[in-house]
Amino acid sequence: MKKILLLGDSIRMDYQDYVKQKLLGKAIVYFPNDNGCFVQWQLRYYSDWYRAVMKNVAPDIIHFNSGLWDVLRLSNEEQCFNNLETYINGIDRLIERMIYFSPKAQLIFATTTSVIEPGFSEGPEVAVRNNSDIELYNSEIVKFLKQKWGGISIDDLHRISVNMPMEARSDDVHFDTLLGKQLLGDKVVESINSFL
Repeated sequence: MKKILLLGDSIRMDYQDYVKQKLLGKAIVYFPNDNGCFVQWQLRYYSDWYRAVMKNVAPDIIHFNSGLWDVLRLSNEEQCFNNLETYINGIDRLIERMIYFSPKAQLIFATTTSVIEPGFSEGPEVAVRNNSDIELYNSEIVKFLKQKWGGISIDDLHRISVNMPMEARSDDVHFDTLLGKQLLGDKVVESINSFL
């Protein structure tokens, strides 16, 4: 039975249990309890999660995302938490890290989901997320992945998120509702199923 590793931020945490249930009997789904936050966090802790979650057994498929923390604009700053170059470089290094530990794994990158602006529950006096930043980062990282890492599959969760009804959202960022989990989860399952 194929082993699937799900990595990413709180959006992944919204759909992970749904995906695990949907793939029951077809694959074993693993994920850390930690929020993957921004790309440097995933880069730093990938080896820890690999040991703790996978018990040093290489996954067959890794489905991962990063972006919502990377595009966060702190209220006193004009730029995203990670500028575009840093974000792309971080994803590149993360992919190299994944391949180092699991050279035969099929990698699936999920695009960053949309927000209802200001996209930060504590409010714009603390930080904001802009959909224009999310769309730019998605566009540029997909272009980069196709150019450098042609074998990586793209799961366009952004497209699903922008077309969701409001009742699928649990707040301005997350999809922690039955409908939200189902709509995102079904897309993730579809992307994984193509490699089972």
